[in-house]
Amino acid sequence: MAVLGIDIRKISFEKIKAPTSQVEVDLTPRINELRLGELRTPTGKVNGIEVLFEYTVNYKPDIAKASIEGRVFYLPRNKEDVDKILDVWESEKRVDPYLFAEAVNAITNEIMPTLLNLSKRLQLPYPIPIPRVNVGVKGE
Repeated sequence: MAVLGIDIRKISFEKIKAPTSQVEVDLTPRINELRLGELRTPTGKVNGIEVLFEYTVNYKPDIAKASIEGRVFYLPRNKEDVDKILDVWESEKRVDPYLFAEAVNAITNEIMPTLLNLSKRLQLPYPIPIPRVNVGVKGE
């Protein structure tokens, strides 16, 4: 299974007020729709699944909010799985766990540098913890 492409359609990042206390950040990926998609390659057209997503970032307390919308082109290993996955989505609005994991991981890898940059420019805490080095006294 593979994500062959990501298309970001909309980015919204709003700073409501400056942080004054400890801040928690909640990342929420959501798949809004699955539909049959087509990708043109040098060897011809490939049918797969177009995954429409929204990725929201909420800060608590309410100091900022962000939203990224787009679509992912997903190609299962077996071509027959395209119809199965879409049938389950149409009847139950349930997403195949492998598709969800691969799509969310690809989306996160794609958008995290943008979220980090925007957070820095808006002087907000980063949406993910950044590794820090601490100096301690030997024996502590």
